[in-house]
Amino acid sequence: MDETYRADARLTKQFSFAGRYGLDLNFEVFNVFNRVSNTSVTTQAYQATGGVLRPLPGVGVGTASGGFPDGTNARRAQFSMRFRF
Repeated sequence: MDETYRADARLTKQFSFAGRYGLDLNFEVFNVFNRVSNTSVTTQAYQATGGVLRPLPGVGVGTASGGFPDGTNARRAQFSMRFRF
């Protein structure tokens, strides 16, 4: 598996009103720079045919980039709000 470098960011704005109520607005971005990390690589280096070993191209090349916990390591963004009372 490749080394994983990610930068995540979150912006929050809090509003208070009527003394005890509040509203939080949040904007979050995950994997801000959209860096792909391979989670699987080609491992077959040789092929035997007719008793002859031949090297295969592409050993160690990435074949998948699914990531834990949400199935991808692509950039994502979300907006949320929270009402406090």
